[in-house]
Amino acid sequence: MSTVRNDRIRSTWELLTAAIAVRVVAFLLFFAGNVIPLFSPSGGALTTEGMLNCLVHPHVTITISSPVAGLLETVNVDRGDLVKVGQILATIDSNRERAHGAVAYAQAELSNQRLADLELRETVAEVETRTIRSPINGVVTQRLMSAGEFPKQDPILKVAQLHPLRVEVFAPVSFLRKVTVGMEALVRLEEPIGGVHKAKVSIVDRVVDGASGTFGIRLELPNPDLRLPAGLKCTVQFLTKDKEGR
Repeated sequence: MSTVRNDRIRSTWELLTAAIAVRVVAFLLFFAGNVIPLFSPSGGALTTEGMLNCLVHPHVTITISSPVAGLLETVNVDRGDLVKVGQILATIDSNRERAHGAVAYAQAELSNQRLADLELRETVAEVETRTIRSPINGVVTQRLMSAGEFPKQDPILKVAQLHPLRVEVFAPVSFLRKVTVGMEALVRLEEPIGGVHKAKVSIVDRVVDGASGTFGIRLELPNPDLRLPAGLKCTVQFLTKDKEGR
């Protein structure tokens, strides 16, 4: 029985060792697959400077509110809708301003045409302040109010700009002076989106966080067709010219 038990222990140990070996090989192959050899247009070799975790954000997210208090007359967009600069997103009821302007214009027209023109311009300006337009090209991420509500500078919508995307990285101090503004990098997105995309460093923090020993790096990732969503996890590799290959 002792021999049978020893054989079982040996068999179990061999299976466990084999499983660990398979995992180690898979781990090495994964990281080997993340290293992509590239060459610069001028023919100089490029190498990858490590690989760091990162997160993809919208370039900017804007909270849309009304500059004046009033009854929300229309909200023309909903979550997920694409919007363009200048597009009307919502309107505040302006019937009172229109009526007041019409009366003032009529009274002024009887006495002075120039005064009438000024009254008309004032009315148009007042109505325009109640027309809420998108300040950016982007996508609506939240709709916080509907027609019939009464916003008092409260948020109505949130709009995110997705071109370019903003990639945030926290790098160890060993990367200081190795990463500079304008440097190119490869950003590998998590599945199911996947793919490797070229980005460019836009900001390198000059202050290191003493507690974590890291500093922030921001990259811009072009996304003209808005095919890439924000919020994805990613890894980034910074590309530098190989001094030995020069």
